[in-house]
Amino acid sequence: MVAVESPDANFKRYLPESLAECTSEQYIAMSELIMMFQYCEISYQDMKVAAIYKLLNLKHVENKDSEIELEKMSNVYLLSNYIDNFFDKNGEELILKQDYVHNPVPEQKVLLTKFYGPSDNFMNMTFGEYTDALRMIHDFRVTTDSKLLYILAAIFYRPKKSFHFVKKHLPKYDNDIRVQYNSHQIEKRANKFKYAPIGFIYGFYLLFTSFQKYLVEAKILWAGNEIDLSILFQSSSDEPLTDLPSIGMDAIAFTMAESGTFGTLEQVKNTNFWEIIIRMYDLRRADLEKQKQYDAANKPN
Repeated sequence: MVAVESPDANFKRYLPESLAECTSEQYIAMSELIMMFQYCEISYQDMKVAAIYKLLNLKHVENKDSEIELEKMSNVYLLSNYIDNFFDKNGEELILKQDYVHNPVPEQKVLLTKFYGPSDNFMNMTFGEYTDALRMIHDFRVTTDSKLLYILAAIFYRPKKSFHFVKKHLPKYDNDIRVQYNSHQIEKRANKFKYAPIGFIYGFYLLFTSFQKYLVEAKILWAGNEIDLSILFQSSSDEPLTDLPSIGMDAIAFTMAESGTFGTLEQVKNTNFWEIIIRMYDLRRADLEKQKQYDAANKPN
């Protein structure tokens, strides 16, 4: 965060240097600009200048005095260099920094309804939400069909539970204020989200992909122990190769349902995502330990 101030003009504001530092309004505005840049609708420099106006809540009013106007624009261009901090460089390639898992936009009003999103770290996400969302992400990367982004947002952003529902189910209430996820209601909600700011829609895509990036290398505390989730996403050289496409995390849902640990397939999908992940970690750890013991027993003398 950079302090931008002008004592003479009684002006002081703070400029974020990454999406992680943005407020909800800044995040939505910046996500839209990033989307426009990534899809070649504006140049990198134009994106940076526009970002300064958006992030500092400035209005572009041209001054009739050319010298004052030149000085003002010079300051804007100078400040625009801080937008470089939103990206990493790999040679000539710019890579957006995605190192956050908190939800910058916890709620969003669309038309006349307020919708509520997932909690930070997606702690209240069900496994069904995750598998459906991951499918949308993979399909979007192949097709770039914007409809998939509206569906992605509709998976997670839902209306609040009614007061009567909360009161009736208070002993079982899980602190998730959203109505229960129902995959059959996604299309209807996704159509409403076409009226939402595109920065909100694309911004949630960026949040989910940032979470996925975190997940594949996360180390988390569980029951006082640090567990390394990266073992879930590492393939063994001993595993057989196949040319047939995988169905990804959906296969995990079917496997869990077959084992009966979390109940039926529907019950698995309604189970908290992190409970499933911890169980997957435990199964993977046990497999690796068995492999280690087998290798030790069959090691040539």
